Amino acid sequence: MLNTTGFMGKMITFLLLVTIPVAIVAFWLVTQGLLSFEYAILVALTPVGPAILIYNRLIKEMALLSQRMEHEAGAPLFGHLLPGSVRSGLLPVNDLLLAMQQYRRSMQTLFKEAKSHQEEALLLFNMLPEPVLVLDAKRRVSRFNLAAKSFFDSELTENDLTAYLRHPSLIKAVDAALSGEVEAKVVAFGMAGSVPRHIEAHVVKLPGEGGDELRVILTLHDQTVAKKTEQMRVDFVANASHELRTPLAILIGAIETLQGPASKDPSAQGRFLSMMHAQSRRMSQLIDDLLSLSQIEMNEHARPSDSVDMTDVLQGVVNLIKAKATDLGKNLVLEMPENEVTVSGDKDQLFQIFTNLIDNALKYGKEKSAVTISLDKQDKEVSISVKDEGEGIPPEHLPRLTERFYRVDSDRSREMGGTGLGLAIVKHIVSRHRGNLEIDSELGKGSSFTIRLPA
Repeated sequence: MLNTTGFMGKMITFLLLVTIPVAIVAFWLVTQGLLSFEYAILVALTPVGPAILIYNRLIKEMALLSQRMEHEAGAPLFGHLLPGSVRSGLLPVNDLLLAMQQYRRSMQTLFKEAKSHQEEALLLFNMLPEPVLVLDAKRRVSRFNLAAKSFFDSELTENDLTAYLRHPSLIKAVDAALSGEVEAKVVAFGMAGSVPRHIEAHVVKLPGEGGDELRVILTLHDQTVAKKTEQMRVDFVANASHELRTPLAILIGAIETLQGPASKDPSAQGRFLSMMHAQSRRMSQLIDDLLSLSQIEMNEHARPSDSVDMTDVLQGVVNLIKAKATDLGKNLVLEMPENEVTVSGDKDQLFQIFTNLIDNALKYGKEKSAVTISLDKQDKEVSISVKDEGEGIPPEHLPRLTERFYRVDSDRSREMGGTGLGLAIVKHIVSRHRGNLEIDSELGKGSSFTIRLPA
C-alpha cells in the first residue's frame, strides 16, 4: 500500500510550489501599478483549489498503482499475469504496468532457465559414481550426492566432517585447504569396520570469500577392490604353490612309476591311475575354491541387497545333500518355522555357506548320527545353526579354523577331499552379509556352527 505518512505536510508543500510562482507574478504587477493589492491576493490564491484537486487525484492514482503492483508482485511467479488496466489519468499508469509485466515475463524466463540448469546440475551431481561431499567454510557437510549416502549407508546431515570421517591426515588436508595453504591434495587412508576399506580422498578448494560459502569439494575413491586384487594375487601364488606341490609330486611319482616299473603291471597301473584321478580332482577342487574365495573377497565390501528366503535356501541345500547323507548312513534334521524368514543377501552365496557347513558336518560326524539344521528369527536377527554329533574340536584350534588352509587333522582332511578353504569362504561370505560366525565345540559330543545375519 502507498505510504501516506505526512500527508498534510506534503500537500502544503505541493500547494506552495504551485502558488508561490503565481503570487510572485501578482505582487510584481502590484509594484508596477498594474494590479491592486486586493486583486493580487485573489490571483495568488486562485491556483489553490485546482492544486488540491490535482494533488488528491495524484494521490488516488498512486494508491491504485501501488495496489496493482503489490498484487502483481504477490501473484505466483510462474502463473498467468492478471489482465486489465487502470483507466487513464494524470500519470502513465498503464505504461508503468505494461513495463512491469514485460519485466516480470523476462524474470520468469530467467527463473525457468535457472531452475532447469539447477535441476540438470543436481541430476548430474547425483549420477556421479564416486561419493562427493561439499563442505562449507566451517568444515560442515553442506551437500552430498546419492553415492555418498550409499557409501556411508546412512542419511547424511549438515554435521561436521568428523561425524563421518575422522582420519587425522584427511582432516588436516581439509583444514589446510580451508585456510588457503593448499589448493588440492590427495590423501590415502583406511576405514575400519566389519569390512576394512582403503580410500583415496581428493580434496579441492573452491574459490570464495568469507561467510558460510561452499569452500571444499571432497571426492572419495574406494580402492578396496584394487588393494584386495593385488593382495589376492600375492596370496594366490603363495598358497597355490604350497598346496599344489603335494598332489603334483604324487602325480609326477605315479607317472614315473607307470612309465618304469609298473609299465607292464595292469594291477599296479589301476592303483596308480586311481591315485592320479583322486589327486587331479583335488587340484581341480582346490583351484575352484581359490577362485571362489578370490571373487568373494573382491566384493566383500559391497553388501548384497536382494531379499532371500532362508527357509527356501536351507530346504534346497538339504535336498541337494540328502543323497550323500543317506550313503554315509546319517540323518539330516531340519528345524525351521512355517513362515518364511527373509534376509538381505546373495542367494547363491548363502546356499554355498550352508552347503559347506552341512557337508563338513556329514564328513566329521560319527557313524549313524544326525546333523541338525536350525533356523530361528528374533527381532532384528536371523540365526542358523548346523550341529553335528562328531568327535568335537580341541579348544586351541577354534580361533584359527577360518584361516586359509588351516586344518585340525591335515591327513584326514586331505583323505576326505578337503582343501582347507571351506570355512575361510564361509567367513568371508558372512562378513559380506554383515553377519557373524560363531563356533562351539565339545570334545566327544560334537560341534555347532552358527551364522547370525541381520533380519
